[in-house]
Amino acid sequence: MGIRGQLTLLVPGVVAIALSVVAFVVVRQTNHDALEEFKELNLTALEALSATVATSVAQNDISGLDTVVALAAERLGARGLLELAVLDDDGRVMAHSSPERFNRVFSDDFSKAAIAADGAMWAREGGALRLGTPAKSGLRWATVTARFSLERLEAEYGAARRRAALGTLGLFLFIAGAVFFGLNRVVIRPVKTLEHSVRRMGEGHLTTRVPPMRVGRELRELGDIINGMAAALQAECDNLERTVDERTRELQEANARLERLAVTDGLTGLFNHRRFQESLQGELLRCERHKRPLAVLMFDVDYFKKVNDSMGHPAGDELLRRLAEVLSKELRQTDLIARYGGEEFAVLLPETTKAEALQVAERMREAVETRINEQGKWTQRITVSVGVATFPEDGKGAEVVLEAADQALYVAKRQGRNRVVGAKPA
Repeated sequence: MGIRGQLTLLVPGVVAIALSVVAFVVVRQTNHDALEEFKELNLTALEALSATVATSVAQNDISGLDTVVALAAERLGARGLLELAVLDDDGRVMAHSSPERFNRVFSDDFSKAAIAADGAMWAREGGALRLGTPAKSGLRWATVTARFSLERLEAEYGAARRRAALGTLGLFLFIAGAVFFGLNRVVIRPVKTLEHSVRRMGEGHLTTRVPPMRVGRELRELGDIINGMAAALQAECDNLERTVDERTRELQEANARLERLAVTDGLTGLFNHRRFQESLQGELLRCERHKRPLAVLMFDVDYFKKVNDSMGHPAGDELLRRLAEVLSKELRQTDLIARYGGEEFAVLLPETTKAEALQVAERMREAVETRINEQGKWTQRITVSVGVATFPEDGKGAEVVLEAADQALYVAKRQGRNRVVGAKPA
């Protein structure tokens, strides 16, 4: 919701709430006063009646008592009388506005309290008003009780509340309309103009300018400030675009080089030690979660130092590149091979058991022995020793599995090299 809608609701809303509170208090007080007046009026009538009742009871004039009660009930009927009764000290009906209730006993709490009270008393029971007063003539001869309907008062109270609500609503709508149209002319239109201009600038149209404002000084000054900022931004943007184009080309080239250097071995083109460690950690987590096996192979070139000593380091480098090609061709696309360090290579075989890994390692060892030596280029026969370890059979952590494969590799070397040895289960 925009500022116009918020203020249109806020200002009249606050006024309406205040008026509603005042109207509620006034109507509530008016209803209370009306109830008090109604109570006092009927209590006065009941007290006047009690004197006549006391005389009739004192004279034991029961027929005269019935006549007095009947006349009083007829007179008070216009005020909403529901029941008029004369009770003795035990609550027994001596006279009643309904003759069939004669001689019945009133045992409700109000009747008992009225009989025990020394003076007049009253109580509200739902939509009715209960009144009670002693009938005295020297002595207390009886108690007069009456029950009046409050339906008329409640109806008047409801009508007063509705009138107050309608008046408050009308005032709210009037004020809301005035605020709405006033804000639209003085604030909203100029702000919308500023908003449109700034949005266009934000979209890259820096040639956009705020038109002259014919409203308050503050908005005119704000428009001038925005125009000045747009001009400065346009000049700076032109310079930045030229600089950014140059820097972007340089960064793209540098990032591409860094990305390649970060994960590959510069000599063999295989993944490097860092990428191997990262992949091993990730594969171990996946295999542990899905309860699948993972095999790690460690390769070492037998007597590699003799190649460097007899043929030179360039020949040793060429041999490593050739080994990388031969080993890579024996692997699946899901497998990973890396130059682990020096003349050592490491391989990850996902979803591969110990028995399967030993077969793959043996096939790779044979490929090296056959293909590397087929041209007779080297001063010695080139072979590799291989250590094989699997997860979770030989360990559950990256360091443990690597250590197991490395130990198996050393066993292969001690047993005469050019062989594959599997790690002993942990």
